Amino acid sequence: MKPRWRVLAIYAAASAAMQFEWLRFAPVTDAVAAQYGVSIGAVGWLSLVFPLLFLPLALPSGALVDRLSVRSSLRIAVIGMLLGAVVRLLIPGFAGLLASQIVIALVQPLLMSLVSRLVLAWFPTEQQLDATGFATMALFAGLGFAFVLVPMMSPEHINGGLWIDVLALCALSASVLLTLPADPKIASTANVNSDASSWLVRVGVLLKTAPFAGILLLIFLANGYFNAIFTWLQPLLEPQGIDASRAGLIGLLVLIGGIASMAAIGKLDSGSKSVRRVVVIAALVGLPLTALLLAGIPFLALCVVAVILGALMLGPLPLLIELVATTAGPQLAGTAVSAFWLAGNAGAAAVIASLSPIADSGNWTLGGALLGGLLLVESLVAAMLLRSDSGVIKSV
Repeated sequence: MKPRWRVLAIYAAASAAMQFEWLRFAPVTDAVAAQYGVSIGAVGWLSLVFPLLFLPLALPSGALVDRLSVRSSLRIAVIGMLLGAVVRLLIPGFAGLLASQIVIALVQPLLMSLVSRLVLAWFPTEQQLDATGFATMALFAGLGFAFVLVPMMSPEHINGGLWIDVLALCALSASVLLTLPADPKIASTANVNSDASSWLVRVGVLLKTAPFAGILLLIFLANGYFNAIFTWLQPLLEPQGIDASRAGLIGLLVLIGGIASMAAIGKLDSGSKSVRRVVVIAALVGLPLTALLLAGIPFLALCVVAVILGALMLGPLPLLIELVATTAGPQLAGTAVSAFWLAGNAGAAAVIASLSPIADSGNWTLGGALLGGLLLVESLVAAMLLRSDSGVIKSV
């Protein structure tokens, strides 16, 4: 295997493992609460610490990625995950679980910021979109593994599963320490002379650039919509007679549709206007599909809608990630992607919080209208960017 593909494969494995650890306990919330003697709400904190820590750590992590080599950043992230997994075994009870999740969550922003720096350092221009798509698919594959593999383990064997996590992360750490090649010389020295003051100036210019700010708004809206659908899928479908197990299948099909779409997205033109056209189409087609989710259609038709909706909502992600990274330039690639994910996490938190009263009341007619409104605004923002003359953002 060529070094560049080995680096990408290790990064993809680490990204999938990170997403798996994020939702490690979500599919067995009831069993964890019973085994550790805590409330279901307390178990929710095992997942919630990830977005909460991501918000303040995103930009500092991006700045760190821009100053370190890809190999060093990946080593820090993977060893941090392994230490977090070991903490679960060293500290007994629920406190150990929470402490371990906090340790792992601390390195999540670093790992997620790394994708575009890795792609720019290791891959030629014609392969960069394919590499970004593969890395992005790994994120959602990790989520899928969590929802499929964790429930397969009986509740009384939760602790045994924690040992499996440690062994898997030991193997991943060994591959990073022993087989990960050094960065290409041009990439490893690209940002050595960048001081903090010049970095702040360039980041300020980047964030004030209208097209870049527009892309952040797009991911704020799109990620808010996706996370709201994924979070409230079961109560949203419950009035239609869809039980929890079938709702879980629908959620899995959303992920499958998204992953399949990312696999094909590399065939598209990654130019700025092309990306925005894709977003406009995805958001507009998502409007009737959202209505179908609430329309009480047959279960098999609902499965088809889930696959298409996942493809539309998740498929454009690699295009957007590559756009923000290449337009920011190699010296700010990590920071740009951090800002991108920061906006996405903020959108998820804002939309989920806004829909919580609706979820409690069960008024999903209003909820569906608000979700459709998000897609409509998203399509309008993308269309306005498409009509602008600014094109691709110039490196700053």
